Amino acid sequence: MIFRILGLYLLLCIYADTLTAQQPLRLQFVNMLGDSLVQLGASYKNAFNEPLTIRNFKYYISHIQVKDDEGNWYTIAEDYFLVNEADSSTKQINSNYNGKGITAIRFLLGVDSMHNISGVQTGALDPAKGMFWVWNSGYVMAKLEGKSAASRSPGNYFTYHIGGYKSNENAARWIELTLSSTKKSCHNIIIKADAGKWFIAAHDIKIAEHPVCHEPGNLAMQIADNYAQMFSIIEAN
Repeated sequence: MIFRILGLYLLLCIYADTLTAQQPLRLQFVNMLGDSLVQLGASYKNAFNEPLTIRNFKYYISHIQVKDDEGNWYTIAEDYFLVNEADSSTKQINSNYNGKGITAIRFLLGVDSMHNISGVQTGALDPAKGMFWVWNSGYVMAKLEGKSAASRSPGNYFTYHIGGYKSNENAARWIELTLSSTKKSCHNIIIKADAGKWFIAAHDIKIAEHPVCHEPGNLAMQIADNYAQMFSIIEAN
């Protein structure tokens, strides 16, 4: 009888853990340029005082993980998500985590090499999303397009389609963000993505000097180093 009671108790404990193991967690991405919210078609200036308007801003997020207060990392989403400034519904990612305290979050900005060589895919990786190089058989990790009087390209456009997955050309970047304090119960993390960092962070990228980047290589790697620094946590609650 005692063993049956103990067995029932253990089952109840396991069941209770199962109920509390998964808690909802929402990630919200807020696209900005410096301290201003990005609005397509609005006027801004980058760190070099170059005037610009943004007409397109997209980036892939995947392999999302959270770190608990014991130092363990847990994957909460393996899927690919395409954050698109033109579609507000894409700027929110809903998932679940194990309910423990959260101290940090990390994710891949871009598309890993395995998916880059897997051919045409569906969902967020559907080529119809405008983030696939048919000529190069690979994905654009992030895209920033607009107009600037500083650009010498036709129509004063600047267009950055940043891709590349091969050795020495990999434009995907792991992003790790630390929360200001451990959140024992966290259901919402608001993440700022500062498009201004594309121009100045690890490297200086002036529109007047580099208005176009449409292929893997050194410039793409430099811009990737920059956009790796565009994320910060605004709030976690």
